[in-house]
Amino acid sequence: MSDFIGPDVKKTFLSNPPEYLVSDDLGWLDDLVLQVRGIQVDSKAELAIRLLGRYRAIRSCHGTSAPSLDPFYEHGIRPLVIAQVYEQARQIFLGGNYPELSEDNLIRASDHVGPLTREGRVYFEANEWFLKEMCGHYMLYGSEYLVALAANLGGTRDYRRVLKGRFAPTLFVCDVPLLHIHPGTMAEFAGIALQSIFQELLDGPDYAPDKWSGCGFSIRVPLEASCIVGHYHPDITRDPLR
Repeated sequence: MSDFIGPDVKKTFLSNPPEYLVSDDLGWLDDLVLQVRGIQVDSKAELAIRLLGRYRAIRSCHGTSAPSLDPFYEHGIRPLVIAQVYEQARQIFLGGNYPELSEDNLIRASDHVGPLTREGRVYFEANEWFLKEMCGHYMLYGSEYLVALAANLGGTRDYRRVLKGRFAPTLFVCDVPLLHIHPGTMAEFAGIALQSIFQELLDGPDYAPDKWSGCGFSIRVPLEASCIVGHYHPDITRDPLR
């Protein structure tokens, strides 16, 4: 980005920084480039295009809890199929261990939860620390959709607890191809990168990335097994669902 964010732009920025540095609206930066360079640019859109031209993938994480890791390394990480998870719920909750539950409970839970933001997607988090510390439920309980069904079964107890700790918490490290990522998400990545660059200019040696800033996103195609770099079993000490 040095062809339009050069030393002159940075110097002017440091002499009069904006009150707030935000990544969702980079008007403060676009106005600065216009003022100093006389160039009209949508810096977020421009960087998003350049990222696609420069990089193949973004290193991200996917958290889960599964009985076996073999299917992941054989078939990749597949988008959620509602019918499959519904059948898992039937086997777990209607298999005889919870006589107070019936098919009606599961149907009502399914109707209440809905598939809108879940079906056909694979979710990732680019901030590994954030995933482990703030979103550990994915690795403690497994599928978020399955947990949502359990939370809405009614009955006489919190059936989410049935799911906790059945399998080892697993964090997959993945290289997610940029071509699979929605353009709007790429623009968000670009905005975060530019905000970080200028925040580092202000903070100098004391600069530290905000570990509390999550960077979750989804893709609507399977992540091929060849894109899984590896995995490990983190020690999840914080349960967000408690």
